[in-house]
Amino acid sequence: MPYIERTITAGKVKEVTKYHTFKYKSPKKPRGQNSNSTPILMAKVNQRKAEDKLRLLLNENFRENDLYLTLTYEKDTPDAAEAKSNITRFIRKLRDCYKKIGSALKYVAVTEYGRKRIHHHMLINYAIGIGKGIIKKVWAFGFSKIDLFGGEPDDCERLANYLVKETSKTFNTDEKIHGLRWIGSKNLVHPVAEKRVVSASSWREQPKPVKGYYIDVVKSGINQQDYPYQFYRLIKIEGYEKPQKNE
Repeated sequence: MPYIERTITAGKVKEVTKYHTFKYKSPKKPRGQNSNSTPILMAKVNQRKAEDKLRLLLNENFRENDLYLTLTYEKDTPDAAEAKSNITRFIRKLRDCYKKIGSALKYVAVTEYGRKRIHHHMLINYAIGIGKGIIKKVWAFGFSKIDLFGGEPDDCERLANYLVKETSKTFNTDEKIHGLRWIGSKNLVHPVAEKRVVSASSWREQPKPVKGYYIDVVKSGINQQDYPYQFYRLIKIEGYEKPQKNE
């Protein structure tokens, strides 16, 4: 029976998901006793989807030696409206600094407080001429911690999971600051999924790597609709160049 193969390419990563659907009369597995959706289960599913989306976004748009910022407040902790205004002002001024050197700012940012004092996390692209001194000057509300981003797929996964976890404390409450789990610049490139219908005979328990990539993760199981699925992640081999066809 045919199945769907969905592939998303983002930076060094290809993520492939194979799954059956009722449309192609795929066999269901018996429903487990506790598999009915609950608010807690749905919250976990939504959080995982957010982590997946952000992980791919980071893989596509950010590289080694980009800058990871933690922005905190020196004195009085602002309320939600003031914090939102502060990070918006910071982004605007930082964007102006990038424009002055002929570059464009890319960023992903979250704001959270929950059990901690309110603070902001932000990942920005590196540009020659934008250093710690400029960032500290532009963030005029308190302290700024600036770290180099590793840029590898594992770094993107860890950061995406952390940022989504940071927002989970207040995202579904009236205390949330942004309407989304994170905010990002308009010039971010959003990875697009490619789908194709595949013959059932091509389903492999151990997927075959694509040329120029190695398989990093393989997960198989039963999804919420009781259909079998398989997920695997491929990472581009450093230095691999696709052979050119002879003309």
